[in-house]
Amino acid sequence: MSGADVVVVCEAGRGQTESANARLIAAGAELSGRWGGRLVCLLAGQGIAAKATELCGYADAVYLAEASLYEPYAPLAHLKAVQKLMDDVQPGAVLLGHTYIGMDLAPRLAAKLGVGVAGNCFGLSMEGDAVYFLRPMYRGRVQAKVALETRPYIATFQPGASELAPPDRTGKVTRLDAAPAEGQKVRPLRTIEPELTGIDITKAEIVVSGGRGIGTKDNYALVSDLAEALGGVAACSRPLVDMGWFGTHRQVGQSGNTVKPRLYVACGISGAIEHLHGMKESGIIVAINQDPGAPIFKVAHFGMVGDLNEIMPELIAEVRAARSSSDTK
Repeated sequence: MSGADVVVVCEAGRGQTESANARLIAAGAELSGRWGGRLVCLLAGQGIAAKATELCGYADAVYLAEASLYEPYAPLAHLKAVQKLMDDVQPGAVLLGHTYIGMDLAPRLAAKLGVGVAGNCFGLSMEGDAVYFLRPMYRGRVQAKVALETRPYIATFQPGASELAPPDRTGKVTRLDAAPAEGQKVRPLRTIEPELTGIDITKAEIVVSGGRGIGTKDNYALVSDLAEALGGVAACSRPLVDMGWFGTHRQVGQSGNTVKPRLYVACGISGAIEHLHGMKESGIIVAINQDPGAPIFKVAHFGMVGDLNEIMPELIAEVRAARSSSDTK
């Protein structure tokens, strides 16, 4: 599809998340590069002009729809903005984050255009002129290659721990005047702000996670102590969230957060495919588990088999001693 542009619908501002922007821009750049077209970003919100200017370093053009009607997210108003941009650009693909906004907006757009959607994607595969969207299926047990038959392709991409590459473009900001959607049949009633914890496990260089194998909630102190000793953050697998011990802001896995630290320590985590999906790109993976056949050992670079209550106190003491010795030199 020579010369076709790619539109990426980024997010910024109150009530939106930037967690998928890096992956969207990387996928959009790959696809537009193959097609020989432009990478075009869209931002819709309020008080986001600075972010639009920042994105100019990563896109050939940035369109800014800035008005109070876009905050909080208003489905029909955002849809109108995307449609207006598509009328101007005529893209070959539109990529959105697999966030609550993207999951709502993508099918609305696809229904308007009469095309399909590839949802919850984590990458692209291009073979000749064919474009495949890569996504997990059966709770991550299978990775599927999805081909969309009709353009423009529409896909949502998972938020992740990806970082933006150094800026290499010189796009400019263009104001997008999209008329307010008539008769707002769908409108937000209220916005529930996420709990502010001060913890962002997706940006941490060192992550120590605890799973069902730690036993009791009191034993999670071992995970926290090891994370503190290593200078990292404590996280968990889904079972601890399901038991109500922690919120999803600490969860690593397909239904939680994707992390990519330099060091990932899995404590009492068996290694279900859903969890592996969220941490398999870590630099070094260390697993501590009493089951030598646990799947986590298949992806771990280093493993310790044994009782967590015996291994972790000694490990914490050794790490603290090593750091103390290093600090005195």
